[in-house]
Amino acid sequence: MESHDTTVAVVGMEAHEVAELLELLGAEEMTVTRPPRTGLIMMTVKDSFETEFHLGEVLVTEAAVSVRGSEGFGTVAGEEPRKALARAATDALLRAGRPESLCKAVRACLARARHRQAARLADEAALTAATRVRFDLMPGA
Repeated sequence: MESHDTTVAVVGMEAHEVAELLELLGAEEMTVTRPPRTGLIMMTVKDSFETEFHLGEVLVTEAAVSVRGSEGFGTVAGEEPRKALARAATDALLRAGRPESLCKAVRACLARARHRQAARLADEAALTAATRVRFDLMPGA
């Protein structure tokens, strides 16, 4: 579950949050085994009848790093080399699980990003709810 939460947090980060995360991760010696590069992947989705179909190609950026012998991989949508690198480095560091103090700091940074993202989604949901039309309550309907 942590890997999914990490991905969601990094993908939704703003530029200053990615910079903060990369600064934290810069304290650890890491080897970039595959520098960030862009490519296309086929996006497969399911329709309302649970039938899979190919929606089309999506531009992604991927990277791979090694931290303390632990490999980390990161793929993000769009042309986002810093996010892909941050995702890969976070993955590698949390897989290695040490140093513990750095892992705690990275988790705290990710938690702040998730909290900001959740607040933004709640604000958007409230704005959307305010425009909702209830046809059963409309006069003459």
